[in-house]
Amino acid sequence: MLSLAACGGSRQAGDRAQGEKLFTELQCAACHSVRGVGGNSAPALGGQGYTPNTMAGALWSHVSAMWPAMDKAGIKRSPMDERQAADIFTYVAGTPGSDRPGDSARGRQVFEAKFCASCHDEGQYGSVDLTAKAGSVTPFSMVSSVWLHGDGMLSRMVSKNTQWQTVTADEMGDIVAYLNSKKK
Repeated sequence: MLSLAACGGSRQAGDRAQGEKLFTELQCAACHSVRGVGGNSAPALGGQGYTPNTMAGALWSHVSAMWPAMDKAGIKRSPMDERQAADIFTYVAGTPGSDRPGDSARGRQVFEAKFCASCHDEGQYGSVDLTAKAGSVTPFSMVSSVWLHGDGMLSRMVSKNTQWQTVTADEMGDIVAYLNSKKK
């Protein structure tokens, strides 16, 4: 088991063996490879410098294209919780890199610029009040959130005539820092 406390403040520890099992069960390997093993129709995952924010930002940025590809390939999208995301990261990362500490002020700017605030700060469309999650947001909870609720987010964005937003690893770290700083 790998403690990820050194990886950008992510407190979740992942289990490499469980992550490898999930990577296979969720059929990630049908498209993605890890250390040269797996599919090649989607980007290879892991490698030097792979961090929790890299995983979260990459998934967030590509999930709206990944879902139709999964549907076309007949791959069912099973639920993924925060622990499972940490397990998959631990398997994929090998020796993980370190995220730079997030900046909550920059995170607020990104949160607003990427239109997150238009639903989450306004309480529209039944969106989650993220102030209740302050202090417990990790890159892995962000992975789980987009995986479980991304369809609804995408629908709301389409209804607002807004495109799906991409997020870099640094922006993800800043958003996580901002969300953890929010107080009721």
